[in-house]
Amino acid sequence: MSQKISYNFSLPNKLDKKALFLVLGTTLYTVARAAWPIIALMFVKREFKSWYFFAVIGVIILTTFVTKLINYFYFSYQVVDDELIIKKGWLNKSTTVVKLDKIHEVNLNQKFVHKIIGLYLVNIDTAGSSSTEIEINGIDFQKALALKDVLTSSVEINPESRTISSEENDEAIIEDQSADKIKISLISLIKIGLTRNYLQTFGLLIAFSFQIIDQLQDFFYKDDASVYDDIFEASYDEYLGLVGVVLFFGLIAVVVIFNLARTLLTYYNYQINLKDKHLTASYGLTDSHIISVPANKVQMFQFQQNYFQKLMNLFEVKIKQVESNEDNKKKKGLIIPGVNHLELNTLFNVIFSNNLIDLKNGYKPHIRVLAIKIAILCIPAIISLIILYFTDSLLFSWIILPFFSLGCLLIYMGYKNEKMVFKDDFVILKSGIWDITTTYLPIDKIQKVSISQSYFQEKRQIGSLNLYTAAGIITLYYYDFNMLQRMVNEILYKIEKNKHSWM
Repeated sequence: MSQKISYNFSLPNKLDKKALFLVLGTTLYTVARAAWPIIALMFVKREFKSWYFFAVIGVIILTTFVTKLINYFYFSYQVVDDELIIKKGWLNKSTTVVKLDKIHEVNLNQKFVHKIIGLYLVNIDTAGSSSTEIEINGIDFQKALALKDVLTSSVEINPESRTISSEENDEAIIEDQSADKIKISLISLIKIGLTRNYLQTFGLLIAFSFQIIDQLQDFFYKDDASVYDDIFEASYDEYLGLVGVVLFFGLIAVVVIFNLARTLLTYYNYQINLKDKHLTASYGLTDSHIISVPANKVQMFQFQQNYFQKLMNLFEVKIKQVESNEDNKKKKGLIIPGVNHLELNTLFNVIFSNNLIDLKNGYKPHIRVLAIKIAILCIPAIISLIILYFTDSLLFSWIILPFFSLGCLLIYMGYKNEKMVFKDDFVILKSGIWDITTTYLPIDKIQKVSISQSYFQEKRQIGSLNLYTAAGIITLYYYDFNMLQRMVNEILYKIEKNKHSWM
């Protein structure tokens, strides 16, 4: 029988003693990140005679360590009267109070340093901030789980019941094991890793490659010569075509391998427990994460699938919650890679108590949107022709045609794939060119609705609809205006009738 350990969160709790190693580690990391360019420059130029520089570094390390040490000793947290209270600071004291019903996500993260000493970082997110509001950095796993259960519990709990034992927590874990569980297999992760985020990874690698080449040129090319000149001179003659083919396929291979490695490292051993309208996901190889998502806090349910993933019956799911700030590009929520259609429907059912909706019948944008987008595409094509004309290079004008044709094809594919369905208290939008994204927006999560119509749209009775939610804005462009008006009236009626809270 395991030893019983009680956690009384009604009293002020301190960080774990082993968190002192985190204080030391973060101190060294902070100073090293700020001073590494100067230290690297000194190593390159072999200038180590400036003893006062190392003295300054030592003073900075000591000052940073003492500051973080004070923050460690004067940090406490407790849960009283359905409120989480965080106190920190010595001279500049601060107290943060958060209502438990305003907490929409509690994440347990374990970075590589945390894994070494066996501690967790607890991130607590609420609406109204551009970043994570509260971090409790340095508590053990059992205590972190117990705190998560208290913070995410929707049941009224009196102060006396804020004491949770490790035995109760172990029982909760055993019960979770008997609950519905979805586990993403290694094969599914490999498949999704080979078929996702091509363009994003390609752009990152291109930018990174140019930075590396520029750094090499700064080190090895002192005159006006360029590393690009050597590359082209060495491959210009009979090897130019071969080098181009090798570089093309080599870049594709690097993109695929990089995608696969990043997916496996990030989402390794992905498991989801589905219980009591809660989703608890755990994943990660080098950095471990445990994320708890209450179903009533979900703002949008989104999944995407491209051609290859469709052949393998795989989806990538994004469960979006409250976005803390409109300028915050890192959306809060949960990403689930590599689920099949049955698991996708199970996730949807746990969150919304409903099955996925048939999207065969729906509304499409007005055909005029094709003409507008193609007209916009003509602008860069005409500018390119003008430049070629004034530079006496019209001989190369044929290059514009395939790019223009490709752009028109992509515009048509985007129009063909777009569809909107309004059914069963959901607004559903399907869109995309290669990665087809389907977004489910529950009506009770809509905060504001607006219709816009320009002078030219008014003649053809078309307009655009903006749906404002806590997770962002969804806009439907160039739809039938009368249909949008009926849709807005029904949305407002259902919101007023149901009176559900968007939080």
